[in-house]
Amino acid sequence: MARTSADVAIIGGGLIGAFAAYFLRQHRRSVIVIEKATAAAAASGRNFGNLRLQGHDPLEFPLALRAQAIWEALPRLTGEDCGLRGCGHAYLALSAADAGKLDTIVRQGQAAGLAIEHLDGAAARRRWPWLAPLVIGASWSGRDAVAEPKRASPAVVRLAVGAGAELLEHTEVTGVARTPSGFTVTTAAGTIDCGVLVNAAGAWGAAIARDCGEPVPMVAAGPPLFGVRSANAWEGPALAAVDGTLLLRPGVDGETVAGSFPRVAADLTSGTAAVLPDRVERGIKRLLEVVPGLGSVTPTRIWSGVEGYLADMRPVIGWSGTTPGLMHAFGCSGHGFQLAPAVGAAVADLIATGVTETPVDAFAITRFGGGVVADAKLWQEFDPELVAEFRRDAGAADLRQRPQG
Repeated sequence: MARTSADVAIIGGGLIGAFAAYFLRQHRRSVIVIEKATAAAAASGRNFGNLRLQGHDPLEFPLALRAQAIWEALPRLTGEDCGLRGCGHAYLALSAADAGKLDTIVRQGQAAGLAIEHLDGAAARRRWPWLAPLVIGASWSGRDAVAEPKRASPAVVRLAVGAGAELLEHTEVTGVARTPSGFTVTTAAGTIDCGVLVNAAGAWGAAIARDCGEPVPMVAAGPPLFGVRSANAWEGPALAAVDGTLLLRPGVDGETVAGSFPRVAADLTSGTAAVLPDRVERGIKRLLEVVPGLGSVTPTRIWSGVEGYLADMRPVIGWSGTTPGLMHAFGCSGHGFQLAPAVGAAVADLIATGVTETPVDAFAITRFGGGVVADAKLWQEFDPELVAEFRRDAGAADLRQRPQG
């Protein structure tokens, strides 16, 4: 490639970039996706794999519902086994302090149209006898599901390429320049002229925004995740403790996928997030406290993705406030796997038609102009050094807490 052109160039070959490319092709736009490494190999292929509807920020529910419908159609669209399993999802309250948060999860989900059941501890244990008396309440959403990231995400990339999108892997962007008709994107392999540029660079998206004069309070982090084999295999549902100390979902080939917060720091240079063995030991201890019916548990593998988290735990979606023709779609703050289909579809709508059926105005990058209102989960779900990094990014005086609910 010396010099080429397209209607739209997308920086980032993860799920959001791939879905945006696919839906842009449905609008008959030519698309080039530029990925500095291997497509769908970063956070898109190394996450927990939860397709959870309940527990979203209320502003995200329209995106989440649109996304779930696309996920449910994905095996038909791709013709591939994406590891989708409609196992449902339960949030677990493990202390009196969790009860109010569980009430909020149920109330907000039901207001958004989700079919959520609110169970007391005894009812939860009757439904899932492997749970311990430690569980004092649960919320149950039957439409929630899981998928296998290493199967699903590459399948979406193949879907986009099959629809006519061009994919450039192992191609790093070295420069972006505005032109009268759009942008010239410079890479080691050559240059790309495009009318619209999409920033779908995930945890690296903040650097692109900063270069355009739009800094955002974002850190790179990842959830500590580990596979386990247990005496009794967990078949579902997916579980999450309200306090963040437990994640659990059914896996494949007899493996169960587990994890726990707080999240750990990630390194953007190497593209890695290290999970220390003590995190796994702590996670397994909590797993057996909450789900003793698993029996003996042995860890099989440890990993984490590199995800971009904004202080208010909401994504950035929409047109740049400083650079005409630049569309942002990054920083999904741990919700990106589930939200990606709808984010990609909304981005394609906005580029092709100027409007979208899914409201995204609340996710505009310009919201950070008046300071940062942080989500309360920031202090619960991140290591202290990451909270300090948020403070440095935002300015300590501007990092105000938004209560949950």
